[in-house]
Amino acid sequence: MKLFNIRDLYREKYREYIVGSEEIGKHSVYLVYGEASRGEKREMAPNGHDEILFLLAGDAQLSNRDTEISLEKEQAVYMSPDESFTFTAKSDCKYIVAGTHTTPHGH
Repeated sequence: MKLFNIRDLYREKYREYIVGSEEIGKHSVYLVYGEASRGEKREMAPNGHDEILFLLAGDAQLSNRDTEISLEKEQAVYMSPDESFTFTAKSDCKYIVAGTHTTPHGH
């Protein structure tokens, strides 16, 4: 077992807090915590990973050219490895993304 202080794991590149391969010592699963202010947009692109996005607080919109989904507090959505969405915060949001590497690959 390993304990993490999530606020110590901020990654400027993604503007999120990430518990990933560097922290756990293997390349199998990861956890992301993010906060987005109202009107802020983020790209949600699993890039070969299975991911579940769980909206802890706020309201958001996930969209791409084929799909548009509204998310409310405490709803979750599964994103397959080949999907990508734009996440738009309709109010201040807090979210978690849990993911796994379905096939070995490098980053």
